[in-house]
Amino acid sequence: MAAYRRRSSTIYNTYGSVAYSPVYDGNAVRAPRREEERYAPPRPKQREQVRRRELTRTQVQVREAGQVAPFAVVGFLAVAVFAVMLVMSYAQLTVANSEMVSLRGELSQLQSENSKLAAQYERVFDMDKLQAAVGGAMVRPGSDQVVYIDLSEPDAVTIYGQESQSGVLGAVRSAGQVLDGMIEYFR
Repeated sequence: MAAYRRRSSTIYNTYGSVAYSPVYDGNAVRAPRREEERYAPPRPKQREQVRRRELTRTQVQVREAGQVAPFAVVGFLAVAVFAVMLVMSYAQLTVANSEMVSLRGELSQLQSENSKLAAQYERVFDMDKLQAAVGGAMVRPGSDQVVYIDLSEPDAVTIYGQESQSGVLGAVRSAGQVLDGMIEYFR
């Protein structure tokens, strides 16, 4: 089936031929009539929607409000405490970052000052001047003059002049020394 379009510029449908027009008077160009000049295009009819069946609301069963669960209150309090702790940790992190930036600036200043002082030290410490001041007395140390220290052993302290006592008598003396130390501390 072909769908026909309705043209709003004319009051009739031509279907491609003016010859079938009911207002065609035989003249290809005709003067418009007064009725046609005042003619307003037809308005579409508004359909009234008729409800076929009445709409009803479904009845909803509402549960009565119960008591607040203590576990829910504790949970909300825990979440609030953790939120406050998170905000505080972010504040501490911000303070630490700002301190780190200021310390890095201070470090760069100290490094530049260190390089300036090292250059001054190198200018003052001149081997040629020292050799000229001392003369021929300066000699490099020989292998028999070099001493090496072995630090591989663990640290230990031995107090000379005290005898180490073992057994029950040693335990009693050490307990007495501990008590004497505590009494002296609290005085």
